[in-house]
Amino acid sequence: RMIAHPKFLDELRSLVDRYRRKLREIFIFDDFSDGDYRHNPTWIVKSGYFEVTSDHRLWSRVYVDAPAHSSREEEPPIGLILKEIMRSTKKDKREKKKEFVEEQKASIQTLATISPAFEVDLTLVSRSRWGAMEIVLLGGTPPVPRYRLIYRAAASQERPIEIVRRSGSRDYTIESAVKYPALDDGLPHKIQWIRDAQGQMRVLVDGEEVLSTVEIFYRDKFSGLALVNRGGTYEWGPLQVLKAQEAKPH
Repeated sequence: RMIAHPKFLDELRSLVDRYRRKLREIFIFDDFSDGDYRHNPTWIVKSGYFEVTSDHRLWSRVYVDAPAHSSREEEPPIGLILKEIMRSTKKDKREKKKEFVEEQKASIQTLATISPAFEVDLTLVSRSRWGAMEIVLLGGTPPVPRYRLIYRAAASQERPIEIVRRSGSRDYTIESAVKYPALDDGLPHKIQWIRDAQGQMRVLVDGEEVLSTVEIFYRDKFSGLALVNRGGTYEWGPLQVLKAQEAKPH
């Protein structure tokens, strides 16, 4: 007669509520398994070149010159003389090339409404000796950078992971990491960037927290996500942006 005992219905509702709380809204998901970044979701290349690899990752390479570390005092006199000659004859050409390389970048973005409480999960593969890559949360219309998570290849105390806020035309460093994971080994590493409803913002690398701060400057919804290559060879994917989990009651 399609009649259920009230106790059974109460237990069923409790079960549904318990699992509903575990469900998380997904704003962006892409595992690049279709071999195409132009659909489901739609990624738009703003500069540079991107492609999907046979391993189903988004790939980008931007050439960058690493700074020289050799000391002039250790070179023999003849070496110094030859270098001065080469410097005087090729100075203009080298400076023009260096300027071009330093200014070059590759950028790609996808648009989606993202809640102020977010979690960005992605796999990163870096084969870079220098340079940097950024994960950027966009806001507004047209979309502009709001927050940037910057990973610098050859990480160190002088080159830490940082979170940067853009306000107007100025950038403000919110926090720098206190650990410097080496991710440039060509192996996949998991990156998580999380901000909960209370403004607690964290960055985890392979499950280990490397950065923690509180940031609530932007309370509005975001309008998209961008990936930026500022020098080096990187692969991203799978990638998802979802609503941050609610803090567990104490």
